[in-house]
Amino acid sequence: MKARHLLAPVVALALLAGCTVVEPEPRETDADLVAGQTSEPTPAPVVLDVGTVVATGALVSADGLTTGDVRIVAARGRDFQLKLDNFISPPGTDLIPNLSAEPFTEAAYCDGGFMMFGLENFTPTPGVTSDLHFRDITFGNPAFLDTLVITLNDGNAPRTGCFYPVVATASLVWTMPDLRPDIRVVDSGITGGASGEVTENRNGLSAYEVAAGDVLAEIAARFGISVLDLFYLNPARDKGQQRLAFAGEVLNLDKAGR
Repeated sequence: MKARHLLAPVVALALLAGCTVVEPEPRETDADLVAGQTSEPTPAPVVLDVGTVVATGALVSADGLTTGDVRIVAARGRDFQLKLDNFISPPGTDLIPNLSAEPFTEAAYCDGGFMMFGLENFTPTPGVTSDLHFRDITFGNPAFLDTLVITLNDGNAPRTGCFYPVVATASLVWTMPDLRPDIRVVDSGITGGASGEVTENRNGLSAYEVAAGDVLAEIAARFGISVLDLFYLNPARDKGQQRLAFAGEVLNLDKAGR
C-alpha cells in the first residue's frame, strides 16, 4: 500500500486509537488550498459519467452471517456512492460502513494506528440495495482506499477484540481510469526550497523526501506540477497539514502509488 498518513474525515473520522469522532471541516476550494501561492491553473480533471462503477468487492464475515456485494459508483460532481447489493445481516442491526487505505487485519485494527473514513450509519432492509453517499474526499479519486470495513454501531455491544466490533470486510478492486492524464512529473533539479532527495521506480520518479527548509510550492515547482497536483498525488495527508511540508516526510510522485 501507499505511504500511510492520517486521513481527512468524510462524515466522521473513526480515529480508532481512542474512538474519537471529529466533525468534518468546511470543504475547501482549490483557491483556498493555493492561496498566496503562485502556480499555473490546474487543468480540469476527467469527469466520470454518473453511475460509472469504479470499484467492486465482496463482503465476508468471520461468523458467515453478513454477506453482500459492494459497488462504488460515480455520482454528480466529484462525489461517489457506496452501494451494498444482496446485503444480508442479522436483522435490526445499526451499522457503520468505513473505508480504509489499509488492508484489514485484526492486528492492524487493534494496534491503534488503523485509520478509517466513517460514513453515515444505516440499518439494512432485506432485498433492498443500501445506497450511501460520500463527498469528494481525495481530490476526486478515492482509489487509494483498499478496504470496506462494516462495524456495529452499538455502544452496549460486548467487544470481543478491540474498538468497534467488525461485522464484515471487503477488499476493493478498482477500475478507476486515469483522471489526471495531464500530470507529468519531471525533476528540474534542487532549489533553495526543494533540496530533498528523489527516488525512482520503473514508472520514473516515485517519491521525494522533504528536506529542512523546503516549501510545498517550491517542491511542486521543482517537479513541474501545481500544489494541487501534489495534493492529488498524496490524498492521505492530514487535511490540516496540507499547506505545510515537514522535514523527513516522504511525498509520493507516482500516480500509480497514490
